[in-house]
Amino acid sequence: MMNIFQNLMSQSQKGLYGLTVDAINAYAGQSILSDVDCMVEIPAAFGIGFSALAVTGAAGTGMPNGLELIDKATELGIESRLCNAIKVGIYYVEAGMMKKPDMIITTNACCDAMDTLSNIMNNYKPWADVPKFVLDSPHRYDEGNYAYFGRQLRQAVTFIEDVLGRKMDWDYFREICIESNKQTQLILEFQELKKAVPVPAHPDFARQGTEVSRWINQRVKPEVTRWLEELVSATEERVKEGKGIEGVDEKVRFLWWDLAGSWPPVTLMERLQKELGAVAVIDYVSYGTWTMVDLSNEDALFTSLAKRFLLEGPMTRQCLHNTDLYLDDILRIVKDFKCDCVIMPAHVGHRDTNSRLKAVRELCREKGIPCLFLGIDIWDKRYMTPDTAFERIETFLQTTGLI
Repeated sequence: MMNIFQNLMSQSQKGLYGLTVDAINAYAGQSILSDVDCMVEIPAAFGIGFSALAVTGAAGTGMPNGLELIDKATELGIESRLCNAIKVGIYYVEAGMMKKPDMIITTNACCDAMDTLSNIMNNYKPWADVPKFVLDSPHRYDEGNYAYFGRQLRQAVTFIEDVLGRKMDWDYFREICIESNKQTQLILEFQELKKAVPVPAHPDFARQGTEVSRWINQRVKPEVTRWLEELVSATEERVKEGKGIEGVDEKVRFLWWDLAGSWPPVTLMERLQKELGAVAVIDYVSYGTWTMVDLSNEDALFTSLAKRFLLEGPMTRQCLHNTDLYLDDILRIVKDFKCDCVIMPAHVGHRDTNSRLKAVRELCREKGIPCLFLGIDIWDKRYMTPDTAFERIETFLQTTGLI
């Protein structure tokens, strides 16, 4: 059984290389460059590439030269507190390291850093002749606003058709949405399995499943569906056997309420698991709230795709909407996944969510949930070193009596 998980990890790591700038530039076909993951099924149906520059910048911070990229981006004079994932994405553009896209589609979600990245992409002079389409994201979550954004996605289809000079194959689009629904269902099934005590498989597989299914240049592929099917099947067996993560004596389950970042998963969270038995059950990207694409009619289809982006996409959900939703998610996760505590990385580049730390502190105090705020940079380990972060978490777990 362990060999299955090792094989899955190896496959996912290979797939995640598709997030890097080299992989994006190596793609030979026509492609769309965006700021975020806003419409992945649509370009897949056209058979063209789609890359989110925020994701590519984040992947860059995890490369061997990641710290050098961050420093070079800072030298451009970018505002010092801007998220380093966005900085690196901007650097890729300004340094001429990104291949010229065939079209650019951006949106105003989900934070000021993303808006900065969008403005850079749309105003970069060497790309002045690249066709551009801007989506307007409403900062509310109700059916009317989903329909509003869905109509824009439908207009984006027409825009892409005009640029490519060919129509979208609607039957193939339907097949893509069906495949996307299969992957969504499997991600949600794995999420349910993670509620078991002890956690039956490395919880980071949930983050990786979202990344390979939605973020690599060629996504919504049957190969990803098979990867997820194997993951769910192997995890179900471990739940039946009452087994936890191989080599981990689970003692503490915690909510890591932010993106995982590029260095914490391998440098911090692995060490917490092995040395303290502390398992990060959920983070932004591994928290799936996806609904299925509604294939009943065209309006319903685009409205459901809009809902996926506006309410259910990682970080868009946490940053775009109100504090009540943010706090409700914390309570729901702590209860459903039997978390013993909440750890807030308080990433220095996330000023939007960091403005809610006081509300989170008050909520956790009221509900009796131990909570720690770190204040790290999830993309740059020099801001707070992995050793310092580990020591602070260890002290927190000791003083709260969790270990």
